[in-house]
Amino acid sequence: MTDPLVWAIQLQAIAQAGKAYTKDPYDLERFGQIEAISQQMLAELSHEPLAKIQNLFIPETGYPTPKVDLRAGVIREYRILLVREREDDCWTLPGGWADVCETPSEGIVREVMEESGLLVGNPRLVAIKDRAAHPYQPAYPYHIYKLFFLCDYISGDPSENLEISEVAFFDRHSIPPLSLSRVLAEDIAMMFCHDDDIRLPVRTD
Repeated sequence: MTDPLVWAIQLQAIAQAGKAYTKDPYDLERFGQIEAISQQMLAELSHEPLAKIQNLFIPETGYPTPKVDLRAGVIREYRILLVREREDDCWTLPGGWADVCETPSEGIVREVMEESGLLVGNPRLVAIKDRAAHPYQPAYPYHIYKLFFLCDYISGDPSENLEISEVAFFDRHSIPPLSLSRVLAEDIAMMFCHDDDIRLPVRTD
């Protein structure tokens, strides 16, 4: 049996594509109704308020394609860099959405600087994960590929900002509560494994 969450995401994609290409005002209204139904389904399935689900959607037009989320593993002296999100008061690998007109390597260096104040370099791809295939919470109403990179620390001191309340390094046995919408314990373990053995292949799923 197909997962109802998949149905809701597919309805959202159909609605987005329809709104992008239809020239009929009545069809536009119908696609808007399909979009509203998909959001109601997601709210019901995730046990979250409808307003919160609606806020998860990134305004977009055109043919729907997966979003790209970048995450960095920066390990110094056997400890990994984590940042504390003000939004949920939990910790994650630094990162965020990829920007247009920017390579993934450029994007991850920028994200680490923005979120931690640290300059990193030499990003190496560790994994490409389909967010929907793993237990990140809550489920998002759009498809996301997560790209994980190991990066070398170059310089700088940890600094907080409007989104980040704390920046620190942790050893693999002392990981704090994680922001499970952004990172899982298995992601951090994966980073340490690849740091221990650079011959490991890139993970794709």
